Amino acid sequence: MPTTAHPAPEDGSPGYGDAFPKLLLVAPATATHSRLLHSLHLAGVAARPGGRDATGQKLFGARIVTDPASEWESLRPLVRAVVAFGADAWDASLRVLALEEAEFTHGESVAGTGDRPVTVVACLGLDDAALTDAMLADVLATGQRAAGLSWGCGGSAR
Repeated sequence: MPTTAHPAPEDGSPGYGDAFPKLLLVAPATATHSRLLHSLHLAGVAARPGGRDATGQKLFGARIVTDPASEWESLRPLVRAVVAFGADAWDASLRVLALEEAEFTHGESVAGTGDRPVTVVACLGLDDAALTDAMLADVLATGQRAAGLSWGCGGSAR
């Protein structure tokens, strides 16, 4: 599966990571992306523990966006799971995926129906002091499972 990883996408798209993602990460606060990338590295989805600008940084099977609507039309056939960081990202993700509104609770998930169902998983914001590394790892693991990504370079589990 080809990947694209660069700090400023040349095609003008606002996202960062794999061009063909199964897992979409909605993280509005770009200042917190280094924490997210470190956790994704531990999960086998990012090549390096550093931030976006780390030499050789790539995402495998995942893409980070600040706004889920920004690329949804092109990603719709690919994405199987979304992890939404914070209540605003949760609400925006449910709206973009046309899923019923649900109360934001860390670890909560909502699954769509149909021939290409997408699961949305709620996570506290990356800058929330209550979010521990273990909580973040658990939510990312839930997202990986829902997306069909195995540990180690995002290889397909399905």
